[in-house]
Amino acid sequence: MSTTNSFNYLFLKRLVHLFHVFLPFSRLSLNVYNHNEPIYTHPLILILLILINEIGLQFIIYLVGLLPSQYYVELSKTPDKRDFVIFRWLVIRSFGYVALNAFLISLSVFLSSLLYVKWRMRLVSYLHSFYFTQQRYYHLLNTTQQNQNRNDNDHISTYENHSIQIRDIGENDKESTDYMPTDSSLSSVSIKPTIDNPDQRITQDADSLCRTLSSIIPLIVISPFAIGYYTYRTWQVTGYYGPLSIVIYFIIWTFINKIFISAVSRTIFRQNICEGNFRFLHTQIRIHNEPIAFYNGGSFEHKRFDNYFTKFLIPLLYRRTIQEFFLSLSTNLFDYIGSILSYLLLALAIYVFHFYDNLPSEQLIKMISQTSFVTMYLIYRFNLLNDLTDKLTIIAANTHRVQTFVEYMENIDITWSEKQLNHNIQQNEILIIKNLSYSIPNNSKHIVMKNLNLILNKGQRLLITGDSGVGKTSLFRVLHSIWPVNISGSFSYNTAHAFLLPQRPYFTNQSLYDELSYPDVKNLPTITRQTQIEYLLNEWNLSHILDCVESNVYICPKYAWQDLLSPGELQRLSFIRLLFRLSSHEDTGNPKINLVFLDEITSSLDVNMEMKMYNYLIEQNLTIISIGHRETLKRYHQSELKLYKNGNYSLEVLD
Repeated sequence: MSTTNSFNYLFLKRLVHLFHVFLPFSRLSLNVYNHNEPIYTHPLILILLILINEIGLQFIIYLVGLLPSQYYVELSKTPDKRDFVIFRWLVIRSFGYVALNAFLISLSVFLSSLLYVKWRMRLVSYLHSFYFTQQRYYHLLNTTQQNQNRNDNDHISTYENHSIQIRDIGENDKESTDYMPTDSSLSSVSIKPTIDNPDQRITQDADSLCRTLSSIIPLIVISPFAIGYYTYRTWQVTGYYGPLSIVIYFIIWTFINKIFISAVSRTIFRQNICEGNFRFLHTQIRIHNEPIAFYNGGSFEHKRFDNYFTKFLIPLLYRRTIQEFFLSLSTNLFDYIGSILSYLLLALAIYVFHFYDNLPSEQLIKMISQTSFVTMYLIYRFNLLNDLTDKLTIIAANTHRVQTFVEYMENIDITWSEKQLNHNIQQNEILIIKNLSYSIPNNSKHIVMKNLNLILNKGQRLLITGDSGVGKTSLFRVLHSIWPVNISGSFSYNTAHAFLLPQRPYFTNQSLYDELSYPDVKNLPTITRQTQIEYLLNEWNLSHILDCVESNVYICPKYAWQDLLSPGELQRLSFIRLLFRLSSHEDTGNPKINLVFLDEITSSLDVNMEMKMYNYLIEQNLTIISIGHRETLKRYHQSELKLYKNGNYSLEVLD
């Protein structure tokens, strides 16, 4: 049975790596999160406060543990020796100790919760620093699942896309990254599609890891001190055999529990994969609810979802339940047998070694009470460590999922994107393509383009046509260096002066100002900006969408724009994003746009709106590269690049 994702040395190695993120004693962690955090909220300070609090708590617990013996002494006195004043003071101290004990326990939970927040902030920032840089989010998502949302038939399978497979997850499944050498001068990365649900790993798995790990920190930091102290006290009472027998008992049972922990950890790891896939299936329903309703596909989806849930999730849930039963049985046996062990050690001190034969009965009761507290508390401290088994299974599973995600992103080869683009262009030239040939990623035999040569000067307009699936959008992917393809030849243009509008516009639920400024994060809102946006919306028949934000372009809508607007409205709003960028470059300091890539941006619009859009761009004297199928598009372009199968093409001048 595979132990790749279980409680083992690999888990400890990965956990140590993540601790470089959690604790700022390494340069790695210092670069993760830097927002001038107050010194008193620093993770190391919080851990120090937790340690101080736990030391105080253990001292109070020790005093509380001695209270029963003092009550025995006071309550067993003869009437002539009873002192009500002493007894009253004992009761007052008891209530004070108990109240302080409750406060310190609550403070411990509070400090560990603060630590959880700081750790999650650091870990998520660390993951984001990989995920959102160098387009790893694109490469990662396009190696793990097929983009079910794409309605563009013109795409070629990116990275050998994989949809969610309805299959069991074998014991030997593991996550790795391999590289495939090619004959090309540029390396092409071949990445196994094994990183499932990146969103789940960044959100749910990171949250569970930080929350569970922070909850055990108080126990972890105080255990060496508490166990060391009570081991010494037990040795004073029972001799060396007492602590030795307790330690041996703990080691034996820890080895037994380790077997169960590893099994449960592997099951949780596999369950998280299936849970993420199940959640993704439900996300598809949310995104594609309208076409499903048009198809009246409720019965089909019902059967499909029930089949996945009962065939793959339910068996894992049963397996985890059974494994956790045996883990719980082992843990409870350790706890309760340990309580008997403390009395056996006390019996040895009395019956075998005769330590207390000379004590009067009154002192013997007090000594037995104090001795039993010391030995039982030492065993209890070991019990607490043993009871961490449930949390350790969660920590192990989530550590593997988070760290394999980090390792996978670190190994994504993005060096090819730095070599493809040649920036040597002449003053009047906008785009130069020389002998460009490429195939789809991971399949060098599937040729998409052969020896493309093209030069576009300022103001020239090119229309790219061809059958669906022939590779029109693929050319855009190559020119934007987001495809790690087997490539020869070169292309040159100034990326800072280029802008692309995709066929399916991307909008979220941000304010209109933020949406139209996307992806610029430096713009500051002004009254002029609001007036400008209102003018553009009115000019392009979209002024009614201001009702969704109370006529304020800086207010976020209650729902995502994708749900509020039709496909045609979204394409017009996307076009306004380009216009907003064109009109605001002087105020914002952004480079002036001179090259525009348009991927079927009028596919959901009527021909009159299409004419208005292209006439506006022509008036701006922009260099335009359009993808489209409509015959009406030819009137707005000067040349046509027709793509055919097997990488063939023709370049014609339009009348």
